[in-house]
Amino acid sequence: MERVWHILAGAALIYVTYVMLLKKWDYNSEAKRQEHKDKLKQEGLSTCYFFIPPYRLLLFNILSGGFFYFYWSYKQWKAIISGYKNTARKPLIGGALVRAFFGMFYFYPLAAIINRTCDYMGKKQMLSPVFWTILFWGGLTAACLPMLNVFWRLVGAACFFIAPFVLQKHILLLPKDLPPIRWRVVEMMFVVLGWIGWVGIFMLVKHFWGIGPMFK
Repeated sequence: MERVWHILAGAALIYVTYVMLLKKWDYNSEAKRQEHKDKLKQEGLSTCYFFIPPYRLLLFNILSGGFFYFYWSYKQWKAIISGYKNTARKPLIGGALVRAFFGMFYFYPLAAIINRTCDYMGKKQMLSPVFWTILFWGGLTAACLPMLNVFWRLVGAACFFIAPFVLQKHILLLPKDLPPIRWRVVEMMFVVLGWIGWVGIFMLVKHFWGIGPMFK
């Protein structure tokens, strides 16, 4: 229980810091606006993103027990890498497959690129990528802690699912006209793979360690 409160307190602290400090940037002069845009280009932006309705992403993530996140992460990085630009013209290190496989660790860079692109295009920004990364990792940690009761683990799972949902909502704000977003067979397949993956994990745990307290 204490760990959950520590996680939530840390997220709240990041949010307060963001509101009190980052939102006070001065954009009154054109020179400062251009200087800020140049800084964003230096840090890196992308002209391409993967489009999927946020609520569909949320649904598939929940139905697959989180496995759909890796498919979504792969599609996002594949699009971002193809349209990535920065002042130094340096490409992103690592391909989409590597970044998706280690998707948990690449969540912050993903959120940062999306937020910089929104900022550059004058679209509504998210809260700080640090905030969403803490929520993402804190939620995942809470959901996996066997010593927590079911309620707090469900709260953790909700935090884990909501972070990609928020990122996708802001991605859909970027284009003037959204392309048609159809249902894809591969998306449904990944949901099924998520079920298979969890059954496999359950059987492995049962075989090597037995059914412990985490399943009670």
